[in-house]
Amino acid sequence: MASADILGNIAIIKESTRKKELAQARELIKKPGVKTVLATVGNVRGRLRTIKTRHVMGEKNLVADYKENNCRFRFNIETCYFSSRLAGERKLIAGKIRMKDSVLVMFAGVGVFPIVIYKLSKPKKIVGIEIGKECCRYFRENLKLNKIPEEKIELVQGDVKKKTGGKFDVVIMARPNLKESFLKWGLKASKKNTRLFYHAFCNIDEIKEVSEKLVREAKELGRKIKIREIVKSGDIAPYKFRFRIEFRVLD
Repeated sequence: MASADILGNIAIIKESTRKKELAQARELIKKPGVKTVLATVGNVRGRLRTIKTRHVMGEKNLVADYKENNCRFRFNIETCYFSSRLAGERKLIAGKIRMKDSVLVMFAGVGVFPIVIYKLSKPKKIVGIEIGKECCRYFRENLKLNKIPEEKIELVQGDVKKKTGGKFDVVIMARPNLKESFLKWGLKASKKNTRLFYHAFCNIDEIKEVSEKLVREAKELGRKIKIREIVKSGDIAPYKFRFRIEFRVLD
């Protein structure tokens, strides 16, 4: 049976044949809260990591109503990248943040990381940067859904390469699976003792080289970092994983 993601009221079947989709859809539509079953068409597209889907069963709808970590989110599943598989990761990172911290979330999407962090940790300041206009629209809607005043979480719409400013105690780089590291802009927002949470994508035999490459890249940028922890935080393909690399800026 093909893998499927359940995003509240919408279930999405991945990489399946149409014949198998129908059988799987009949089971998915029975699950509590699921009203729509869709199937992905093709691969994730572009730097915004969007998908295309086709309707398989149930209501014709593309807007998910999803809950995690005692928070509620709405988003269009075709225009906004979202992964429910990061729910545990978001909770874990939120648990590492203190009330006195200022937090920058790069690639903030529809606001899930910032909102979960605010709800669970209440840091003094959170800024989220997101380039996608649709994601930003849902980010603002999700602040209202979770009854969070906009002054508690600042949304900056634009490219992290152009909009990153200020210095933060914590920088979260839950970056998309792209070739570019974006480390330069994470370090731009860092001061001495800033903690960075960085997502890398590779197989288990490559993670040591990936982390060492980050240290070298930081050195080339005139900064010194120390790796504190490397944790496998999810599967993204056969033999390929998402790793969370936590490091501290030493200067």
